[in-house]
Amino acid sequence: MSEDLKKQIVDLFHEKSKGDKKMFYIRDVTKWLPDVDRHAVHDAVKVLLDEGALVYWSSGSSTYLVLAEFFPKEEGSRS
Repeated sequence: MSEDLKKQIVDLFHEKSKGDKKMFYIRDVTKWLPDVDRHAVHDAVKVLLDEGALVYWSSGSSTYLVLAEFFPKEEGSRS
C-alpha cells in the first residue's frame, strides 16, 4: 500500500470538503485520481477506513465516505 496514495486521498478529501459538501461516493474519489488504478484507490480507501481517517456514513439509501473529523455527530443520542 502506497503511503503517498493514502496521503493524496486524505489531502483531496480536505480540499474537496472546504465547501458545504463533506460526503463523497467512492466513485468520486476514483474520478479525482484518473491516472491511478481504480483498484489501488479502493484498496487505499479501505486502509484509511481501517485506520479511522475516513468513515462510512449512510443515509439509509446511499453510503458515503467522509473524513472522520467531519463525521456528523448524532444529536439527542443516549448514553
